[in-house]
Formats: sequence, structure tokens, C-alpha cells
Amino acid sequence: MIINDQVLCPCHSGRLYTECCQPYHKGKLAPTPEALMRARYSAYALHNADFIMQTTHPDSPHRKQDKRLWTAEILAFATQTQFAALTILDTTADTVTFRAGLMQNLRDTSFTEKSTFKRIKGKWLYVMGQYD
Repeated sequence: MIINDQVLCPCHSGRLYTECCQPYHKGKLAPTPEALMRARYSAYALHNADFIMQTTHPDSPHRKQDKRLWTAEILAFATQTQFAALTILDTTADTVTFRAGLMQNLRDTSFTEKSTFKRIKGKWLYVMGQYD
């Protein structure tokens, strides 16, 4: 998906994509779990399956050994979803609780999740989430 320099970030921060999540998508390490969570939300919105896979912890139950299947699952979800809103509700040293506003086939599929992150060699990675 091509995005121009003047587009607001899909993570709904109110900042330009080039100044918000794009640097993380291009390889800069997210300094906090919140920054990584926002970048992952944006990656889903932009159909960037590689970023989702690269930022998933090796011990995550969401991680799949078959990369082709995993990519297909991520893209199937991302292409069928409108990423309408993101609200950060709470953050701790290694968790982010957020509300994701999503629509699929004209149905509201929004959810609240408390995501857990772990750091490996200075890189934050998504482990798993608990849904409310």
C-alpha cells in the first residue's frame, strides 16, 4: 500500500505517518510498548504483514512456523477490516490497554485488549493480549 508524506498516521495519533509510525516500519526500534502497539495497529491498517511478524515475540501463541500461512492470515484480516479508531486506555512498563475501533462487512468488531510486551536485546515485541 502506498501512502504519501502528508497522510495522517493510521494509528490515529493525529501526527503525520512519516513522523509517527513510518520510522518503526522502516526499522527504527520502538522505544516503548505503546509506540510498538501503535506501529502494529498501523501495520495492520497498511497491510504490512512483515512488520507484524517481525514484532511478534518467539514465544507468542500468535506466532506461526509457516510464514506463508501466517502472512495470508494477517492479510486476510487486514484487507477485510477498516481501522477506524485507536484509543490508549492505560500503559505500564510492559503492557498497553487500548480500544481498537474496527469494522468488518459493515459490522462493528471493535474490542478492548490489554497487550503484553517483552524486550529482547533492546527490541520490544508483542507477546499476547487479553480481551475484555
